[in-house]
Amino acid sequence: MKKKITIRVMVLLLLCLFSIGIKSQVLAASEDEAITKGVYIDSVDIGGMTKEQAKEAVEQYIDDLKSKKITITVDDASEESTLEELGFHYKDNNYLDDALLIGKSGNLIKRYKELKDTEEASLVYNLEFEMNKDKVKEFIKEKLSSHNVKAENAAVKRENGGFVYTNHTVGRKVNVKDTLNAIEDSVIEGWDKQDIAITAVVEEDIPKYTRENVEKVKNLLGTFSTTYTTSSSDRAGNLANGARLINNTVLYPGDVFSAYEKLTPFTKSNGYYEAGAYANGKVVDSIGGGACQVTTTLYNAVLLSELEVVERAPHSMTVSYVKLSMDSAIAGTWKDLKFKNDQDSPILIEVYTKDRTITFNIWGDETRATDKRTVKYESVVLSETKPGADVVTKDPTKPESYQVTTQSAHTGYVAELYKVVYENGTEVSRTRVNKSVYNASPRYVTVGTMVEEEEVEEEVPSTETSTDGGGLQEGSTDGTDAGNTTNEKPGVKPGKKPTTKPEDNNSEDTSLENQEETESTESIETDNGV
Repeated sequence: MKKKITIRVMVLLLLCLFSIGIKSQVLAASEDEAITKGVYIDSVDIGGMTKEQAKEAVEQYIDDLKSKKITITVDDASEESTLEELGFHYKDNNYLDDALLIGKSGNLIKRYKELKDTEEASLVYNLEFEMNKDKVKEFIKEKLSSHNVKAENAAVKRENGGFVYTNHTVGRKVNVKDTLNAIEDSVIEGWDKQDIAITAVVEEDIPKYTRENVEKVKNLLGTFSTTYTTSSSDRAGNLANGARLINNTVLYPGDVFSAYEKLTPFTKSNGYYEAGAYANGKVVDSIGGGACQVTTTLYNAVLLSELEVVERAPHSMTVSYVKLSMDSAIAGTWKDLKFKNDQDSPILIEVYTKDRTITFNIWGDETRATDKRTVKYESVVLSETKPGADVVTKDPTKPESYQVTTQSAHTGYVAELYKVVYENGTEVSRTRVNKSVYNASPRYVTVGTMVEEEEVEEEVPSTETSTDGGGLQEGSTDGTDAGNTTNEKPGVKPGKKPTTKPEDNNSEDTSLENQEETESTESIETDNGV
């Protein structure tokens, strides 16, 4: 009996001691809200620290990781950055709060077990890292892609009456998506927390058009010529310069040609001279005068090639080198000639000037049935407007016999252009291409108003008759005297036009009435100096 009592007392004593031990360890762990020993966040030992101390230690650890360098090789070159510059960071978590609860929640036995487990085998919370995808993409595109080798399409040009074909070039480029994944994997998969070195994912960049494609450019799709036999040398120079700027232009499928982009700027440094142009209903001198004959000739070659016309505008007044509605003006950014290569293969624009004639040839792959199908274009006049009364300018410094036409009259028209298709000589379709409005413009005349005083000569008696009528011969009253026509045109030197620029009266461009319209013209009349 005494023996049983003794055993019970000893068991109770042991339980008391056990409870006291657990309580003492729990109290020790709770002291100052410290994290229990043996707890780590990644490789940072936060055991015994308060939450604030642990947070500071982890932030220091992350800052150290952000400073690590990453070097990416692209073929024989390389680019370097820091992880911080690429938006390196760790995902949000509750590790610090969870660490604080170890050994502090549940019954005494649960707490004791957690404490012993942590003491014997460390508890590690592994951080999950991420990169800012936008920053990584920006780095790849700005830095790595600068080492790309651009692919070059095969090319074709006309030279000495024949075709010259150039081989395509295969390029190399950084694959942005795959390289981004490689950068992300380098800080996620088995990173040793040291500087990183990887290789960018590079692939071949195959050109869109190979030599096989450009060798299809061999057939003449359309050709058109206009002449400028009466033009000044400066205007002829402008046409030759426009031909130079456009010649051997290649348009790949889907490309859109813009005459404005090819021909501008209209400056002397770009090869242009001052020559006749339309400006707000009058003919004036303008740098680049004659460019509209370039675009007009090209427009007709495009029509005959049956390419898609995207944009075209008529002149404000008629021109003489093509029929009505077959012209195409260029003026600032509001009048342009644009057309699209809607074929399946490239096209080549060839242009040259010879013997005061400009010729456009458009070459490509002929797929039309030209043996039995032909296309013609017909100009149809809908209405005609006569010029108004002469605009007379009086010049008090010139004699009454003086009269000079500074600009010829222009008749106004409304006209349409039709595309007519024939198969085996029979008309199968007739389609309206455009409708054009041309303004009428009066004749501008300058007349003298100075009264000429008659000279009274003293008669000298003589037995002989004078062969010159006894006095000075006056100039003819119609202003065609050689002196008048060569030296006395007011404000207009021979072969030149007045330089004033009135506002535009083009009925189709009323919204632009205060802007200059620079359009070339080959005047119907020959006395306006254009």
